[in-house]
Formats: sequence, structure tokens, C-alpha cells
Amino acid sequence: MGNHKEHWPIESGHFRDFLSFDHYQAEGKMLSQAALEEQRRALKGQALFEGEEYPAFSRIGYLGRTVYVDLGNAAWQAVVVTSEGWQVLDHPPARFRRAVSQEALPMPQPGTGDITLLRKYVNVASDDDFRMLVAWLLGCFHPRGPYPILILNGEQGSAKSTTARVLRSLIDPANPMARSTPNSEQDLVIAAKHNHVLAFDNLSNIKPGMADAFCRIATGGGFGTRKLHTDAEESLFTAVRPCLLNGIPDLATRPDLADRAIVVNLPTIPASERQFEGEFNRALAQDAPRIFSGLLDAVSAALANLTTVTLTERPRMADFAKWVTAAEPAVGWPQGSFLTAYATNRTTSDQASVEGNPVALAILKFIAEEKRWSGTITDLNAALRNRYPHLTDDPNSYPRQLNRLSGAIRRVQPPLRRMGVSISFDRQGHAGERILRIESA
Repeated sequence: MGNHKEHWPIESGHFRDFLSFDHYQAEGKMLSQAALEEQRRALKGQALFEGEEYPAFSRIGYLGRTVYVDLGNAAWQAVVVTSEGWQVLDHPPARFRRAVSQEALPMPQPGTGDITLLRKYVNVASDDDFRMLVAWLLGCFHPRGPYPILILNGEQGSAKSTTARVLRSLIDPANPMARSTPNSEQDLVIAAKHNHVLAFDNLSNIKPGMADAFCRIATGGGFGTRKLHTDAEESLFTAVRPCLLNGIPDLATRPDLADRAIVVNLPTIPASERQFEGEFNRALAQDAPRIFSGLLDAVSAALANLTTVTLTERPRMADFAKWVTAAEPAVGWPQGSFLTAYATNRTTSDQASVEGNPVALAILKFIAEEKRWSGTITDLNAALRNRYPHLTDDPNSYPRQLNRLSGAIRRVQPPLRRMGVSISFDRQGHAGERILRIESA
């Protein structure tokens, strides 16, 4: 840390720097180890119980209506972004903490921003898909969230890992850029404590428990676990973080995850068009400062326009949609083009989540034949299993317990509703028997 102590939050691990032997040698004194430890404890107590408190941020900070971005360099510089523009500060008022894995962002230059340069470093099939990647990046600069989960799908040779690395390098570079699948919610929480962006590479599937954890960390939620070296104390952590996932299979099969996600399917790159990694990295390093500067221009525009933006509709993740819409003028998009692209992306995600969900597919087929149906969950289960055994025979994908089936139906309600199928749960009769009502619009 050396000369940079002023940028760190007040924590017990940083006070040894304030009591150096050099200080006491200059005064002609030398403290014993016991006396030094006593002084350290005294200063620690003063700082914890009498000193000023400051919020400590990871990469992105927010004080008032000003955004601060830690550049991650040795000089501890940060970019300060307001509604009037942005500049690099040597001594920012925001305090940042850094993980050992954190790396430096490219040094931006005012007046040079050009977000369109990013297009040649990401593998997308359409302008709308490119808008979705830029929108996710812009959303990462919102310090409070919520943040949509970016999911990159594609075959081998579609540059999923490279595209993910490029995107993260423009907001929260780290070494490594992406990690393997987290084994538990606790692993996810630890990663969130030390990173602004959580990037996971080459996922083959997402277990239900981890899908729930990703949903909570994208929109905000608390996590609790037993504190280390204790039996009864609990360690609590509250976080909202942008997430970036990539894999070959469709990862957004759970409707609640798809509802919070931007899903981009990357096309396969022909062998004749693949680039040498060294040449690619050199070109990216040259253009990265201008791309990053363009993102900062857009963040400034979002701050300037946010209070005057009105959305024609309020989709899920409405705060994110409003933030990106406010930034549209700075990235050269026609007014409303983001919301149009976002709606198309959500429709595609709905279709993918239904196609990968046997319960949703069975209900969709059932109501296409019946048009309207009502009955108990027992009746529905019998009807679906009798008519569509190819969808309902696998106990790993189609729940056997009726309460689990009821929960699975509730999860698919939102995408099915957007596809024109209404599902409601009612009670009737003196016994309050629960009745499902399903109908096609």
C-alpha cells in the first residue's frame, strides 16, 4: 500500500502501516514488540469506534449524483463522471478496495470516445445483438443495479470466451478474467465480495440452487453463512453485481433466470476468418482506450438524461432499461431502438426457456388442444403424464411430487403469459380446494 493508505477503508489489517519503526527512530525512540502491539490495538479501537466512516467501493463508486471508476493503476487514479462530462483524478474522494486479482483499466482520453470500435472485437450476428452487449456494459456502470445477467451461448469456435474477456476488460479486468462454475452459493458470495463483475466460463449447466443465487445477486439479495472459526456467529453479505456467463448449451432454461437475463447467441466463426491471438490482442489494446472513453461518454449522458427519460413500457429490470435509454444519444442509437432490441431479446429468451422446460412445453401443447381447462393439480398431472410421456417420464426434469410440480408451474407463468397462456391458482368450495385455471388468449 505504501503511500496509498488514504484510499483504503478503515479495517484492522491496515493499521500496521501507521506505526512504522522509522517513525520512532526519527523520534529517537524504539518500542518493544509488546508496546508496539498495544499501540496498534489502541489505534485500531480509535478508528473503529471514534473515527469517521466512509463507504468502500469495488471498482464502481457513487457519491451523490457522481460516478467514480477506479482505474486500478498503481497511482490509484479514478475517473469521475458527472452529467457534464468526465475526467481522471489523482486523488478521488471515493474510497476503493482492491482484490489481488484486480487489473488496470485502459487509460481514457477525453474527446476520443468511439464505442463502435468494439464491434470488430465481439462476435455477434446482428446490430441488435451488438446493442445488447453495449447495453450490458453500460448497465455495469450503474453503481446500484439491478444488473441483467449476460449469457453468451454458442457452439465451439464461436468466440464465447474471447467475447466475454473483451467485455470484462472494459469494465472490471482481472486475472483470471473468468472462472469455472461456482460450486456453491458461498463461492459466489466470496467472488462478489472481491469483484464488481462476476464472470464464469464454459458452463455446461446451472443447477437450480445456483440459478436462484445468480438471480438474487443480479437484483439484490442477502446471503448468510457461518462465520469462520465460530459455531454460532453468522457472516452476512449483501450485494448486487453484474454477472457474465457463457457456455455451449442454452443456460437460461429456468424462466426466473431468463427473466433477468440478456441472452446472445454467437455465430460460429469460419476457419478462414479466425484471427491470430497476438494480433487480436495488440489491436484491442490500441483501441481499448477509445472504446472505454466512449462508454464513459455514454455514462455521462445517462446521468444527464435520466430524470427526463420516460419509458413507453416498463419491462423487468426497468431501472436498467431506463439507464440505457438515457445513454442512447451518446452511442448514436435512434430513440427507442434499445427498448425494441431488448423486447426482441426477451421474447427469444422466453421461447428458449419454454423450449428447455418439459413442464412448460407440456402445458403449451395441452392448452393448444384444450383451449381452456380447470381442475386440481392432481388432475393436471395425470392429464399431462398420460398425453405427453416423452416430456414427463424423466423424473430429473419433470417433478414427481405435486408440490414441486405446482412450484414449477408458478415459475413458468411469466413466460407463458407473454406467449398468450394464462395460468391462475384459485380456491373454491367450503374445503378451499385449490383449482388451476389455464386458458389460451
